[in-house]
Amino acid sequence: MGKTPKSSVSNRRRFLKTTGASVAALTLAGCASNDSGGSSDGDSGGDSGGDSGGSDSSQGTATSTNSVEEVVIGSNHPLSGGLAATGVGMSNAIKLAAQRKNEEGGIQSLDGAQVKVIEGDNQGKQELGGQVSEELLNEGADVLTGCYSSPVTTAATQVAERAGVPFVISIAAADNILKDRGFNYVYRPQPPARRMASDYADLVPTVIRDNGGTVDTAGLFYINNSYGQAIRDALREFLPQQNVEIVEETAIEFGASNANTQVSKLRSADPDTIIATTYVGGGVLLSQALQDQSYRPPHLTACASATFTDDRAVRDIGEFANGVMDNNYALNPTIDKTAEVREQFSANYDQNFSASVGMAYTAAEVIIQAIEDAGSADPDDINNALKQLRYEDHISAMGTIEFNDIGENKNALAPINQVQDLSVKVVYPDEYAEASPQV
Repeated sequence: MGKTPKSSVSNRRRFLKTTGASVAALTLAGCASNDSGGSSDGDSGGDSGGDSGGSDSSQGTATSTNSVEEVVIGSNHPLSGGLAATGVGMSNAIKLAAQRKNEEGGIQSLDGAQVKVIEGDNQGKQELGGQVSEELLNEGADVLTGCYSSPVTTAATQVAERAGVPFVISIAAADNILKDRGFNYVYRPQPPARRMASDYADLVPTVIRDNGGTVDTAGLFYINNSYGQAIRDALREFLPQQNVEIVEETAIEFGASNANTQVSKLRSADPDTIIATTYVGGGVLLSQALQDQSYRPPHLTACASATFTDDRAVRDIGEFANGVMDNNYALNPTIDKTAEVREQFSANYDQNFSASVGMAYTAAEVIIQAIEDAGSADPDDINNALKQLRYEDHISAMGTIEFNDIGENKNALAPINQVQDLSVKVVYPDEYAEASPQV
């Protein structure tokens, strides 16, 4: 059943302790971009089960017969700071996935072992990403998930990889989190930046044109960090292939108080569409500045923007948000499970179950399924199960989740959502649509 040898557990813990002093330097290496994004609004994104039988309390609760009683997921998200509303929602989604599994009887292949979630607060700060991963591992996490922002995730995954512990990304878009890093323990169920930009270019202009609109020119409005830059770079490549010319690009910094200068530049260029790539706060600032300047392009759209998939943010923006199209993470509205999970989340946490929060829920279910498939709490066994995973019973609007040789989901998809009557609805592709596009 893939039990963890006592020497392996000891070596793993010794690694974590000896690297503690240098983790800050390690996590900053290769993570030059400063993270963040958004304002005060968020998106809308135990112990080890090892059964060595030893006395190391961080290695899980084991009986005298070495049976595993619980398996621990470490949740590394911003629980305070400017991204906290999203981060708390994502961490709560992970806890809900564990709760639902436990209510069903726990991990059946481990005789009902319970799933436990422990949390760490990275505050949305790049320099804390690796530190929080280390702390969660020292507290007994058998597998990790996080972190919402790309620079934080880049740091956090580095520590997990060095420790030989699986890390399933809840949300983080930058391609370089996985690309060219040679990782063996990191997985991303959702589409990376390049795929999201490709899906935007393939889907959004087509939907607009098929419904009588014109989109020949675009202006980019993006958060100035690795996530926003990655989307920008990919849009530069893919939009011309769909006969869309980028006529203006403008970035907003984390912590900005307004977007007036950026909107003035976009207004002067007067594109057919503005494409927003932001955390929630940045999209709100864009909407405010557009209204202040009495300007709106023929089509206001977004690529991987948390703002326009968050019902609360949409309500805060008001009528101006209606009609915005955003290709992004999406929940599958065509299956009963989505409504069931959404309702249970709202009842438990009194929070909005946005598409990004839903993606974190899916990441947790991926982890839980891998544990079930592994029949083990050993990180290496869970890792091997992730490599062979084919997971269909999820609530995200995409096909079967299975990972390629660098840990990307082969079937990741960023469908089109549209704000209609101040509610976020999936409008394309047709197999996931709950409403028709309005152009």
